[in-house]
Amino acid sequence: MAEGLRRQVLSVYRHILRVGRRWEALEPAHTQEERQYILAEARTLFRANQHLTDSATIRECLVEAESRLEIALHYRTPFPRPVNMPPLTITKSWGKRNLQRQRRARPVYVKSLDTEPT
Repeated sequence: MAEGLRRQVLSVYRHILRVGRRWEALEPAHTQEERQYILAEARTLFRANQHLTDSATIRECLVEAESRLEIALHYRTPFPRPVNMPPLTITKSWGKRNLQRQRRARPVYVKSLDTEPT
């Protein structure tokens, strides 16, 4: 990994950890739970992708991390926001074989979620 890209990854990671440590939930009772979610999610995803060497893939992951962070800050919730689609919409990632399973929305900006809707 190029030094500039490495510096950018570490900068984004540190920024997410800072946000996670200072996070204040809309409901004060949920603050600790949401902080733990942010920190655990960041650590899990960055560790899972630490073996990546392709610059384009690393940049895609950085864009996703920055997008998730901006959306969390804007909507004041750290959890991925679903993108609502009309029922029975065929999407590129799910394909035709799952036509009946597309009733639940899936965040399109989150590629790191490897769970498939049921």
